[in-house]
Amino acid sequence: MAAKKAETNGKPTNRIADALSTGNKQLRVPQIELAVVTVRIAGITPLIHHKWSEKALTMIRDKQAGKKTKTRDIRKPDEEGEAATYRTKDGGYGVPAMSIKSALIAAAHKDLGIDKTLVRKALFIHCEDGDMLLPLECDPPEIREDVVRVGMGSTDLRYRPYYHEWAVSVTFDLDSSLLQVEDVIALINRAGFGVGIGEWRPEKGGEFGRFRVDTETPLEISKQQV
Repeated sequence: MAAKKAETNGKPTNRIADALSTGNKQLRVPQIELAVVTVRIAGITPLIHHKWSEKALTMIRDKQAGKKTKTRDIRKPDEEGEAATYRTKDGGYGVPAMSIKSALIAAAHKDLGIDKTLVRKALFIHCEDGDMLLPLECDPPEIREDVVRVGMGSTDLRYRPYYHEWAVSVTFDLDSSLLQVEDVIALINRAGFGVGIGEWRPEKGGEFGRFRVDTETPLEISKQQV
């Protein structure tokens, strides 16, 4: 559809062309002010993880493909707990980087002066692991047994890794022209207090997976050119 023309002093004008024409004016987009920040996050309450196991994914694929599912196997708690554990490429324990960013986004609010969209586009977590896992600082977890509700109100048992004490170092790129380092630190603490990560976190009505910024570990900040 052609742009609608309006009459100005008896002459037709193209509003779109007028809007795009800047004359002697110059459009100025602020440069990105990149800060690379490393902060250590320490757990306040234990962490429960539940990675989707390959067995569970296979059952979903078979069901969607119309294949008959096998009869239920004998439960092996240790194997199920290991299958629910996030492992980094080197075999260590891991935590999904996106779970931390998601907690920050959930904690952000326009009433706090930090909109969720701003966090999404101004902060990106470094992660060298192909599965986007950050190394978890922890002792080997115990396998926790929980009763859960599934399907139409039926109950089942779940076996998942349970970390009593845990921590993780997070390095992220920050556009400090949009979001200040001090605001991010405050947001991390707010996310750790009321949102959390993992299973049964505060965001989902639980108490697990809460965290805070470790003030005993120096904050590392470096400015870089984009």
